[in-house]
Amino acid sequence: MNRAEPIAADVRTQLMALRAEVGGHRDREPHDRYSRIAIGQAIEGGLEGNAAIGALIVDPDGEVILSERNRMFVPRFRSDFHAEMVLLTRYENEHGNEADLRGHTLVSSLEPCEMCTIRIINSGVTNTLFVASDLGKGGMTGPNTLAAHWARLAEPQTFATADCSPRLAEIALEVFQATIGGVVKKMMARRLPG
Repeated sequence: MNRAEPIAADVRTQLMALRAEVGGHRDREPHDRYSRIAIGQAIEGGLEGNAAIGALIVDPDGEVILSERNRMFVPRFRSDFHAEMVLLTRYENEHGNEADLRGHTLVSSLEPCEMCTIRIINSGVTNTLFVASDLGKGGMTGPNTLAAHWARLAEPQTFATADCSPRLAEIALEVFQATIGGVVKKMMARRLPG
C-alpha cells in the first residue's frame, strides 16, 4: 500500500487524544453509538493522511452493516473517494443490482458536501444523518439550492443532524478541522508546477 506523507506531529497528537476521548464516551443519546463509529473512522482516515471524515450504513433493524472513511490520498490519490462515496461504492459493488437502501440510514461524521449529497440522493438511502454541520458549507446547509430534478428525487429522503451528545458533534468537527489544512496543502501541491 502506498503511504501519503506523514501527518504533522501536532495533528497526530490531537487525533490520538480525540480517539481516546471517543473511546471512553458513554452513550446517552439515540445516535451516540453511530456517531462514535463514524468519528472513529474519521480519525483513522485522518491518521492515514486523508481528510478526517467517516461514514456508515445502518440497516432498518439498527445494525451497522458497513463503515468507511475518506480515502482521497491513501492508499492512492482518488479525488472522488470521500467517505460517503467510498461507502456507497463499496455497498453497491457488494450488492450489485440487488443494492437497495430503502429503510437504511447513512451516518456521516460531517455534513456531506454537495458532491456527496447528490451521490446519496442517487443511492436512494432513506435517511442521512450527519454528526456535525459543515458550518453552512455542506450539501444541505450550504449556499446552493438543489436543482429541481435532484430536489424531486430527494423528496422521500431525510437529511438531518444526528441526535447525539453535543461533545461528539464538537469532536467530529475538531477531527475534520485538524486535518483539512494538510489536505488543502496536498491538493494545492497537485496544482503547482513541479
